[in-house]
Amino acid sequence: MEKNTKKDKTTNSKKKVEKEEKNINKVSLKETKKKDTDIKHLNHDNDTNRKICYAFLIGVIITVIVVIIIWPKRIATLKDGTQPILTVNNKTYTADDLYNDMKDAYSINILINSLDKMILDEKYKEDNEMNDSVKQTAEYYYSMYEQYQNITKEQFLENNGFKSEKEFLEYLKLDYRRNLYYDEYVESLISDKDIEKYYKDEVFGDVNSKHILVSVSKDDTSENEKELSDEDAKKLANEIIDKLNKGTSWDDVITEYKDKITAEELGYRAFNASLDAAYLKEMKNLEVNTYSKTPILSSYGYHIVYKIDQKDKPELKDVKEDIINILAEEKKNDDSNLYQKALINLRKEAKLEFKDTDLGEKYNKYISNYK
Repeated sequence: MEKNTKKDKTTNSKKKVEKEEKNINKVSLKETKKKDTDIKHLNHDNDTNRKICYAFLIGVIITVIVVIIIWPKRIATLKDGTQPILTVNNKTYTADDLYNDMKDAYSINILINSLDKMILDEKYKEDNEMNDSVKQTAEYYYSMYEQYQNITKEQFLENNGFKSEKEFLEYLKLDYRRNLYYDEYVESLISDKDIEKYYKDEVFGDVNSKHILVSVSKDDTSENEKELSDEDAKKLANEIIDKLNKGTSWDDVITEYKDKITAEELGYRAFNASLDAAYLKEMKNLEVNTYSKTPILSSYGYHIVYKIDQKDKPELKDVKEDIINILAEEKKNDDSNLYQKALINLRKEAKLEFKDTDLGEKYNKYISNYK
């Protein structure tokens, strides 16, 4: 019945890796393919033009955008933009040609990665925690691709456009640092008023509870005798509640229906326990020594919850960090563009200013997708 709701206080990246490492044998092929899609979305393309662009990235893109210009619409170029780079069939390909092609094809994505790296490398210095997390993430990818797609580490790197493992690790470090900033940015959006309101409305003292679960089958082919159709499970749960209402003891009900139900005592659980939301709400609302008068539907089936005992409500100072974590996760879930908004804010804080008007227009068009 438990699920993961609480944010690890280190980083999203590390939390995800630790969880996935522990459950590595349970990850489905579908999840692996999703990670394949994510990584390809952010990584390099493998075509020849992209390789050329990347090779010239530091020497061309970053240098030319900071060239001092004299009039507003001037487009930044190399000092000698007519400098030949190569010739094919008696046709010369100049530095200007390269720069213009780069701006048209890859400029924004490459430039954003380079800018973010420049800013974040200074903001978050490399340390053992970062390196350990990055190595764990890399090993996770290698293991998943080998297990589910029979792809070696070398093939994984090549297929995703990385020239070496070092380059892949540098990409993961950038992602790690971005998530550090993302977490800080989201937390900055949470006010003291937000925290106090959540404390007043949602926080309660630890509750000791027990429950009876009538499981609902996920499909029609289940052979588990304790898994019923939704209709039959709800009917049985109501039947049990009726028995309790007529004076049958909790233990006697469990004995009578032992072949059709699951019963357990959960012990003391806090307001932010990793429990199904419906169960958590019922556990909070019940009076001590009372049970559910109607079946409580969760993702597992129908519950009859019994509230055994409850401790005093904790002080705000003792749960403030937990509340911030919960509110931060809510904000992330409510806005699918929040990650990109955070990175846009990062560049704004760094006083990003485009001297090349073409690149500036492309960047403004890019960020307009996330407003």
